[in-house]
Amino acid sequence: MKNRSFSLIVYLLALTAAMYNCKKGDPLEPDADLVEELTSIKLDTVSLTKPAAVTSTPAMVTPSAQATAVASGVASIASSGTVPATVATAASDVKAAISTAEVTKLATIPASTISAVAGGGALPADLKSILDKASADPKLKAYLPTFTLPTVNGKAIPARTGGVEGIAHTDGIDGITASPECIKKGEDAFQTKKSELDKAKTDELARVQSAYNAATSTLAAQETTCKSSLPNKYAAIRAAAQAAYDAAKKDLDAAKTVLGEETFTLLDALNSLALLGNLSTVNTLESADSKACTELVAALKAAADAAKKINDDAVEANYQKALKEANDAKTAVIESCHNQG
Repeated sequence: MKNRSFSLIVYLLALTAAMYNCKKGDPLEPDADLVEELTSIKLDTVSLTKPAAVTSTPAMVTPSAQATAVASGVASIASSGTVPATVATAASDVKAAISTAEVTKLATIPASTISAVAGGGALPADLKSILDKASADPKLKAYLPTFTLPTVNGKAIPARTGGVEGIAHTDGIDGITASPECIKKGEDAFQTKKSELDKAKTDELARVQSAYNAATSTLAAQETTCKSSLPNKYAAIRAAAQAAYDAAKKDLDAAKTVLGEETFTLLDALNSLALLGNLSTVNTLESADSKACTELVAALKAAADAAKKINDDAVEANYQKALKEANDAKTAVIESCHNQG
């Protein structure tokens, strides 16, 4: 019985010593596993969002099929000696839609006026009034060209008329009594990790900025190139309109005897009306196309700006997440100092 009691006492003493040694640990060193958890925290890499696609369509001028048919009919009169129905109908449509004075005005437009409008100048008020009247007439409108405005992202373009501060709190460690050396090692481990996260964040933001620069660095040049292509584009359209007018004028002169004075004058007025309609339309569209160049570049930049904000926000969110994890891990590390004290 005595031996049994002695054995029990020895066992209890050994157990007490073991428990004391386990609790005590090294008061100068934080828990190694917890430190490892802190140092293993990484900043997630952002999958960069690309700028949204921007669509655009250029302005277009569509010649009147009816005017083309009339021109073809007039061209045949000198050799055939007869007036096609399309030509006679055109003369009747002009006579019914505009006054004799307006017909005379159109048939006697000075070459200097045509040249000025072809050069991009505005139509004189009296001619603009006649053109507006013709454009509003269902029958005469069919002899005028039609046009389509340029678009950016489906919208028709008419002529010109920060970062959150990082978490640096130490929640959960206030009032802990532990070895200053142990706490300092935990704090040092956190600061080292925070420096790594700060650098990783800087690198991520630089990657975002690089993508943004690539998307926007050529936009100014793109706008310049876009606008510089317009003069040649519209010069060709103006030249084609002038050539059609000149050819029709020549054919009308050749057919004048067959047509008679009144019909000749009506068709001459229609020829001038078609030319003015073409030139006026071209002037409007060239201005609209120029504006569309600017609008397109603005839309591309807006898309790049939006993508950059999404990416910047994603980097910041990842940084705050990693920093919170680091703070939580630091708290656990410092608490381990207390547990060993």
